[in-house]
Amino acid sequence: MYSYTTTSTSHPSYKKENSSSPYTYTTTSSSSLNSNGKYHFTVTSDYMKRKKYKNVKENDDDDTDDDDDDDDNENEIDTLPSSSTSSSTSQTRDCMICVETLSVNQFEKITKNCSHPNDICKGCVAQHVETQLNTKGDVEGILCPFGNDCGFLIEHDDVQRIVNNDLFERYDGLALKQALSNMPDFRWCKNAGCGSGQIHSGGDKEPIMTCKACGEKSCYTHDIPWHDALTCEQYNEAKKGEDVATQDLLDRETKKCPKCGVRITKNGGCNHMTCRVQNCRHEFCWLCLADFNQIRRHGNHYHERTCQLYA
Repeated sequence: MYSYTTTSTSHPSYKKENSSSPYTYTTTSSSSLNSNGKYHFTVTSDYMKRKKYKNVKENDDDDTDDDDDDDDNENEIDTLPSSSTSSSTSQTRDCMICVETLSVNQFEKITKNCSHPNDICKGCVAQHVETQLNTKGDVEGILCPFGNDCGFLIEHDDVQRIVNNDLFERYDGLALKQALSNMPDFRWCKNAGCGSGQIHSGGDKEPIMTCKACGEKSCYTHDIPWHDALTCEQYNEAKKGEDVATQDLLDRETKKCPKCGVRITKNGGCNHMTCRVQNCRHEFCWLCLADFNQIRRHGNHYHERTCQLYA
């Protein structure tokens, strides 16, 4: 409670007791006068806020009770939430895949070309990338999960920005293997326990390639372990009457199903193959013939170590 003295009943001029700072108020009745001829007003927190924001400074000789009141009101002002903090913490969005309500900072533009709303959270994008790696093993064919309305490829920089470090390292290693495999002079070592590879500048003229990591010798021309005691020409002739051109075509363009032995051709798409024989339907990797059911359950380390999809 603050007391103010008056010099007029209709439009009094007030000042706080024991203070030199005048405050002017207007009263509509004289009923607020007490028996001592003083007006009494209750100072609300709104007033104290205005007082503080206008930098009205009280004298140092204010009484203890007044100081306590000021401290209480000032504490009230100090604990008011800022509008920016309140608005930022209340900004949420529903993910269209997991349907979780998450903070807006969990949503980002998936690719630089995407024009749709950012309605898929980073966790679901990361899960999409991981699923594509596990099932298809192709880093170059991962599309934005928004659907047919988008269809843009998720590129290397997008993956690095969105997913966690462990998943990105796995993606990055797989991308490196695929990039190396696409180089015409590059060959992987045929030692199943090695997993190394190198560029062989000698080409078909110098077909023996020696691995710099383990010393294993392989044939650059046929991309197989080196055929001891046979030149490449002799190796070709040793195919016992088979038409070399036809056999080479079959070796390059078809592979035998690891389960039923029927030759299968690959006309594009990913390396996840399914045998078309009605009673077989075996799923395997085109590159290393590994069982894709095992890869799906346990991950890409179930590819052969020499396979470029092994991770």
